[in-house]
Amino acid sequence: MASRKGRARSCEMCLSWSVLFGSRICAGCEHWKHKHPARGICPRCQHEAHLNDGLCRPCLQAIRTEDDAEWALAIPGARPRALQLTIGTHRHYAAQAQKIVRGQGGGRGVSAGWRRKLRRQGEEPAGTVVLAPQVWGQLALFTLPRTVTDATVSGIVNRPLRGWDQAEPVLEALTAERSMTRSWRCLVAATVCLALAIREAEGAAPAPRALLRDLPAFGDTVCLVLLRAGLLAPEPELRRITSTGQRSTRAAAPARDPWSAPRPCSDCDAWMPGGRRAGFLCEPCRFWRERQRPGTCTRCRREDLPLRVGRCRTCHPYRDGDREQRLTSPATQLEIGLNQGADRQVMAFPGGELTFAPADTSPAGTVCPGQETLFAMRRDWSPVLDRLRSRPPGELPLTAVAAALVAEFAELRRDQQPSGFHKNIRTLTILGYWLGGENTFRERDVHDLARLDTHLVAKPVCQFLRARGLLINDPELHKDTDLAWIETALHALPQPVADEVRAWTNALRGQGPRHEEPRSWEGIRRYLTALQPTLTAWTAAGMTTLREVTSDHLQDALDAMAGTARRYLAIALRSLFRVLKRQRLIFRDLGRPLAVGDLTGMPRQVPADVLVGLFDRATGPFARLAIALAAVHAVPAVEIRTARTADLNLARGTLELRRGLLRHTLYLEELTHQLAADWLTYRHQRWPASVNPHLLVSQKTALDPEHPAVHRITMQLVLPKGLTLDRLRQDRILDEAFTTGDPLKLMRLFGITERTAMRYVGTAYPERTTKLPR
Repeated sequence: MASRKGRARSCEMCLSWSVLFGSRICAGCEHWKHKHPARGICPRCQHEAHLNDGLCRPCLQAIRTEDDAEWALAIPGARPRALQLTIGTHRHYAAQAQKIVRGQGGGRGVSAGWRRKLRRQGEEPAGTVVLAPQVWGQLALFTLPRTVTDATVSGIVNRPLRGWDQAEPVLEALTAERSMTRSWRCLVAATVCLALAIREAEGAAPAPRALLRDLPAFGDTVCLVLLRAGLLAPEPELRRITSTGQRSTRAAAPARDPWSAPRPCSDCDAWMPGGRRAGFLCEPCRFWRERQRPGTCTRCRREDLPLRVGRCRTCHPYRDGDREQRLTSPATQLEIGLNQGADRQVMAFPGGELTFAPADTSPAGTVCPGQETLFAMRRDWSPVLDRLRSRPPGELPLTAVAAALVAEFAELRRDQQPSGFHKNIRTLTILGYWLGGENTFRERDVHDLARLDTHLVAKPVCQFLRARGLLINDPELHKDTDLAWIETALHALPQPVADEVRAWTNALRGQGPRHEEPRSWEGIRRYLTALQPTLTAWTAAGMTTLREVTSDHLQDALDAMAGTARRYLAIALRSLFRVLKRQRLIFRDLGRPLAVGDLTGMPRQVPADVLVGLFDRATGPFARLAIALAAVHAVPAVEIRTARTADLNLARGTLELRRGLLRHTLYLEELTHQLAADWLTYRHQRWPASVNPHLLVSQKTALDPEHPAVHRITMQLVLPKGLTLDRLRQDRILDEAFTTGDPLKLMRLFGITERTAMRYVGTAYPERTTKLPR
């Protein structure tokens, strides 16, 4: 007969390891099953089994042998029964099975810690009440800190605590979530019971956060357990007080998870990111506390910190620098405590060439609302565009705030053409996807992003975000372009010459010793543009200051040029040396005897074949009105661009032009009147929400919040190639001069000066002047 082979396995009833022969329960449990057939739920292990006196076989043996007396005393958070390993054979009784390892302490499996608890509990006098419960809802007049000891924990062991049935499942879930041991769970359970007892002693439901300061340990973990169980009061909501004394919007964000929230280390103040860790100490400070004794630091004077040679861990690295120079400030460098790698190990790259996996398309991360930036660095948007170039804007996942922002922007810009509309929406979508919509945007980021792709724009997006208070302006981007060019040109000159030229530019801006009308940066740039080649040539020849300039230098510079360039250079040189002599930076005004000369060009007529059909070739009301103002009324191109809608009166048929403090009124004939009416009708239908005060607007300027005038390039595009508005104006004035020959009529009709009128009359009738044209 073949022998049956047994194998070691765990018994399904007592979980002890035995050598079983085809059966799933050991011999002792088999005997127990036949002797006690009644089944039920064991109150100790919460398992269904055959019961005797209300307990299963393993639990009854544990209590009889006093293996876990803490369960018999009903201590909350008691550890489970010890697992036994027995050796037995098939059909043997439980009395024949023996343990492989016997417990210590006289055959009793009670640890020294629980023996101490049992002894302390037996020594306590009867009738002692620790943390006596108070009336619920009672407001405390004085709140004093408590001193909690081990005797306090022992005094509440057998007390039923309100809220433990809610906190226990939360603690079990937290233990499984963090993969902690049962011993850690027991320690936290004792601290939670202590917090609940203090809550009853305060008589407050829910418990105030101030009671957590009395706990000896695990303060943050207990706070998390009570928060999830709904037993802890939330943080008080801070409110801002307005000037009228009424409460305004909330200033505090909702309470976050204290375990996962970032926080500073309580010893070294290093900022620690959220994650799994114990307490308010970083890893180096926890290691430092285990090996050093606490005291008062001799450098920063903070108390109760572990010290080495009289210094805490934060001040210890500064010991060598303090010896070399006298200590003036106990300040230290701010640190950020980050793990070195996965599982707190340094990640090493493999040998050879480094290869990186393709990055995903997830955003870098949105910071919390109201979070200030610690290090503001300029972003490089090239990798972001490389990731998102193949994805349409509609597929990018946005937060609720960012999606609402993009939808509002799309509704506002719905009147734009399809090309400009898609540029604006794509730019804001990328910004909202990568940076989120909860915080403000930096103007530099928007411009850096738009500079990398022609299908992105910056100005409309910045205006939209600025109107809603979501943009941080960059002063460098709002600097005048002419001023930036002037500063660049001055920076290229040697220091003494640059200082003298800068004094000249400041005087032209009205900052000199004499009060004069300030010039615009555009005019100063034209002066400096004419002077820059001459100044560069002088400094390259070894000149270090303008005091070394002689009359020969000025004459040589003027002789090398001719025409309008010579005239502009002579005007700039006279202005430069006149201002420097007034400020006593040079000894003589060498520019006074320079001959500036006069305009020698003559107005020219436009060929008739170019003027024929000019209105028919115009593409719209904008072009027809601009051509009419230049070709019929001889209005300069600058005044056409800056004309105001409020100055047009169709009822009276007039258009008032602003020329500084003067005004010139145009009386519109029937053609120009009809063209102006057609343009106003088209503008209202095309851009009904436009509030730009200028009469002529374009697609870019109609809805621009800055209300700019139409660009000169836009005005040039309405005419055929080779023709300008100024040439049309000259042709109109010259035609009137040929017809009348009266300079006074030209002055009244076109609002020009007497010198300009005589110039046109002299061109039309050269025999009336004493100087014949060349």
